[in-house]
Amino acid sequence: MAKIGLKYPVYKSATKSGVIGKAIQADISITVNDVKLYADDGIAESDKSFQEGTITLGVDDLSDEIQVEFLGHTKDTETGEITAKGTDNSPYVGIGFYGIKKVNGARKYRAIWLPKVQFAEPEDTNSSKGENIEFNTPTMTGTIMLDDNGVWKCENTFDTEAEAKAYLEEKAGITTTT
Repeated sequence: MAKIGLKYPVYKSATKSGVIGKAIQADISITVNDVKLYADDGIAESDKSFQEGTITLGVDDLSDEIQVEFLGHTKDTETGEITAKGTDNSPYVGIGFYGIKKVNGARKYRAIWLPKVQFAEPEDTNSSKGENIEFNTPTMTGTIMLDDNGVWKCENTFDTEAEAKAYLEEKAGITTTT
């Protein structure tokens, strides 16, 4: 399997759902329990169950709406000012995206949905324009957790891009109008 793309990062919070932005990266790292029970001088039982995960999500822009939804900040509706307080609590959100992969020469679309993620404040990198222009884009890191049903990830592979988008829209509760 050769991965050759990443598209359509979507989210669902307690109050809203939508597209996060244009996808740049989505790196998932999972930590598993690694416990062994030794008996009669050998391993009698072991556990390699899910403990937690981390997602590093890079997008082209971190809109005001996403900052409010993902980080628990407030936005003044009159002035547009976003206020970040030390007491802000990042809510849990579900997020998903799909990537293109090539299997035996055919394109497939692998959609991933993470039902419970809590993001932390992203690093804010800014630099002066020098001889060469360099783009800086936001990257957010979130903790992947088990949802109320014990699920940390859902994924499905589709033959068409439209099927992958529809799957994610269903998971996020996004309704599209024609």
